[in-house]
Amino acid sequence: MSRKKPVKRRAAPAQSPAAVLEERGLPLVSELARVARSQHPPRVKLEGAMEILFGAYGESDPEYSGFFLTGWIRAREDKQFRLTLAWQREQIRLTLEEILAEGVAAGAFRSDLDAGTIAAVILGAAEGCLLQSATEGGAVPAAQLMRTLLKLALSEA
Repeated sequence: MSRKKPVKRRAAPAQSPAAVLEERGLPLVSELARVARSQHPPRVKLEGAMEILFGAYGESDPEYSGFFLTGWIRAREDKQFRLTLAWQREQIRLTLEEILAEGVAAGAFRSDLDAGTIAAVILGAAEGCLLQSATEGGAVPAAQLMRTLLKLALSEA
């Protein structure tokens, strides 16, 4: 009577930290793109996109915010982290810029608004919320930052 040797199963390869970060960021990028493509007026799109972005960054779970911040530190020396984070950041910035440019063209936002620069400022403020999340709060809540940035874009500001 022969006994079969137990089959050794290989464990699924663990994802690289950069791949996990990419996996966590893709739904945010996709959701913002969906908002930008919607048929809503530019102001509604911008409010929606900012709510999603500031919600994700300002109310992120400690694991995500910590992972994201660690990723930026690792990006200084790890090309994969640098490329992953730069791609995500640029996709978000471009989506915001698209919404802002549409709003300028439609007369919904200030005519002298520099869409690319304001998109970068919005993204930078949202990323600041990741720092606040990691330290469990900040002097200015994410919702207030969002309202102030929205006022800067509006034509009646």
